[in-house]
Amino acid sequence: MALRNHRSLRLSTVGGLLLSLAAAKTQALQPIDKFLEGARRSHFDNREAAATTRQRSAESEVASQRLYPTFSATGSYTRNQYEVAVAFPVDGTAQRIVIQPQDQLDGNLTLSLPLIDVAAWRRISAANAVTESSEANERATQQDVETQVMRSYYQLLGQEAVLEAARRTRAVADKNLKLIQDKLAGGTASELDVQRARAEIARAEGDIASADLAVVNARRALATATSIEPEPATEFLNDDLHEEAPLPSWLGGAAQNPRVAVAQSARRAAEKTADAAEAAWFPTLAASASERLTNATGFSGHSAVYLIQATLSWRFDASIPSNVRAQTAAAGVNAIRAERAARAVEDTIYQAWHQVRAAIEKSRAARVQVGASALAAELANDRYSVGAATQLEVVQAQQETFRAEVARIQADTELAYARAALRVSSGRFGERDKP
Repeated sequence: MALRNHRSLRLSTVGGLLLSLAAAKTQALQPIDKFLEGARRSHFDNREAAATTRQRSAESEVASQRLYPTFSATGSYTRNQYEVAVAFPVDGTAQRIVIQPQDQLDGNLTLSLPLIDVAAWRRISAANAVTESSEANERATQQDVETQVMRSYYQLLGQEAVLEAARRTRAVADKNLKLIQDKLAGGTASELDVQRARAEIARAEGDIASADLAVVNARRALATATSIEPEPATEFLNDDLHEEAPLPSWLGGAAQNPRVAVAQSARRAAEKTADAAEAAWFPTLAASASERLTNATGFSGHSAVYLIQATLSWRFDASIPSNVRAQTAAAGVNAIRAERAARAVEDTIYQAWHQVRAAIEKSRAARVQVGASALAAELANDRYSVGAATQLEVVQAQQETFRAEVARIQADTELAYARAALRVSSGRFGERDKP
C-alpha cells in the first residue's frame, strides 16, 4: 500500500511539472488583440488624448476662420429731444427737410475682409502644426497604453500559471500526507513526519492565497485598462527561446515611433510660431463695405448710403524683437527635444533587444533548474521510500521544485513582455510578430 502511494506521488509530481512546461490545447483567456482593441476604445488616456486632438483641431479652424469675411448688422432707435428741420424754397414754395427726426432709426450692414495679414497666415500654419503634434501625441498615447495592456496581459498569464502551480503543489502535499500516514500506520514513519507534511500543506495553502490575490489584482488592472473582463487562462506562456533578428534591423524602425513624431511636430510648431512672431513687423491690409439705412437723411436726402474702405495698418512695438528672440529660442529648445526623443527611442529599442537576449538565457536556465529540481524531488522520494532519506529532505525538494517552477514562469513572462516591447518600440507589432 505504501509503495503504491509512493508511486502515485512520484508520478503526480513529475506529471505536474510536465504539464506546466507544455502548451495547453485550449485557451479560455481572450486573445491579446481583444484587450488592445478595448483599450483603444475605453482607456482614459486614449480618450483624453482624442479629446485634446479635437480641441487642437477646433483651435486650428478658429485661427483659419479669422481670415474669413465677417458680416455684422446693427440697428438702433434714438429718441431725440428736438426735431431738427430746415425749409428751403423750391419753385417758389418752401420745402421742409428733416435733418434730425425726433424718432430716429438707424441700421448698418458691414462686410469686412482681411486682404494681407502675414502674421495671421503664419499663425494658421503654427496652429496646424500644433494639431499635427496633438495627433502624433494621440498615437503615442495609444502606443503607451498598448504597452501597459501587454504588460498587464502577460502578468496575468504569469500569475495564473503560478496559481495553477501552487494548486498542483498543494495536491502533491495532500498525497504526501496520505503516504506518510500510511507509513505511520505501518511503523515506518514518525508523528514528526506527519506534522511536517501538514505544515507543508499549510504552506501550500498560503502560496495559493498569495497567488490568487495576485491573479485578482492582475485581472482588475487589465479590466480597468480595457473595459473587458478577462476569462480564466488555460494556456500559459511557453516561449520557444528563439533569437531575435540582429539589432540594426530593429533600430531602423525608430524614426516611425510615435514619440519621435510628437517631438518633430512640436519642433515644427515652435518654428512656425517663431515665424509668426517675426511677421508682426509686416503691415496689414483690410477692406470693408457698409450700408447705412436711416431716416435721418440730412442734406443728402438719401435714406441708404454705402461706404467702402481700405485700411493699411503698420504697428511698431518695442516688444516685437524680444518676442521674436523668445520664440526662436523656444524653437531651438524643441529641436533639441526632437533629437533627444529620437535617441531615447533608439535607446529603448537597444535596451529591449538586449533584454530579450538576457530573458532568453534566464528562461533557458530556469528550464534547467526545473528539470534538475524535478529529478531531485524524484530521487528524494525514492530514497525516502527505502529509508535512505528523511521526510524533511522530501519536503525541501518539493519546495525547491515549486520555487523553480515559479522562477521559470516569471522568466517566460519577462521574455514575452520583452519581445512585445521590442516590437512596439520599433513599430513592428503586427500579427505575425506577436510572441
